[in-house]
Formats: sequence, C-alpha cells, structure tokens
Amino acid sequence: MLSKRIGNIIFAAFLILASLYFGWLAEGFETTGLLATSGLPSKFFPQLMLGCSAICAGIVIWHYVVHDQKQEFVFVTSSDARRGALILLVSIISYFIWRELGFVPMAVVFGPLSLLAMGIKQIGIYVIVWALSALIWVIFTFVLGVQLV
Repeated sequence: MLSKRIGNIIFAAFLILASLYFGWLAEGFETTGLLATSGLPSKFFPQLMLGCSAICAGIVIWHYVVHDQKQEFVFVTSSDARRGALILLVSIISYFIWRELGFVPMAVVFGPLSLLAMGIKQIGIYVIVWALSALIWVIFTFVLGVQLV
C-alpha cells in the first residue's frame, strides 16, 4: 500500500509541476476586461495564486522529507483504494465532458457518478448535489454574467 508520506510528496510534486505549467500558459494572457482597469496584466493574479500554491506544496514536501512520520497508509483496505481510483476516473471523465460538451452536461454527470463511486446510496444526497450544481449554474449565469454553457 502507498504510505501517506510518499503519497503527499508525489501529489505536492505534481502540484508544483502543474503550477509551473499553468503559470507558463498564463504568460500568454492579454490585459482585458476588469483587470485592464486596474493596470495589472491579467496574468498577474493567476500567476500569484499558482506561485502561492507551488510554495505551499514545496513546504509540504520539505515537511515530509525533514520530519520522520509514522507509517500511515492512504488506503487502508482495497475497497478504499477502489473508491479512490473510481473518483479519479470520474474526475477525468467529467473534465472531458466539460471540455467537449460544456458545464451543464458535466454538472449533471459529475455529482451522481462521484456519489456512486463513493458508495452513497441515499437518494436525498443525489438531489442535494444536483440542486447545488443548478445553484452554481444560476449564480454564474445570472448573477455573475458568465456563460458556463
């Protein structure tokens, strides 16, 4: 089984790599919209947040390398590992649904599939998750004026 120490070090390293990659992508952002009136380039805030995330991930790696940890495992049982792998698969599938079909189809699919992967069987929780997805869509579409499609 994978220890929490090794798992967190690997995750933090991936987070640093992702932050570097997305920071590099943000270099291509142009100054438009609300940020143009502030005088700051639109790449400033994404790069600031990504930089903070990378620094925090570096601190986590340093903490796990320097301090000796007792041996705890990420997944105690094989069913926990299966649920974790299924959630990762659901997240990847949902990303591609969002990219190809838009937010609404992803929101309809992501919540229920995540709950199924976690083994949730109460119908009320499914209804609440769908209601929260609809609320997010309403807030972005009508309050913030962002079309999630």
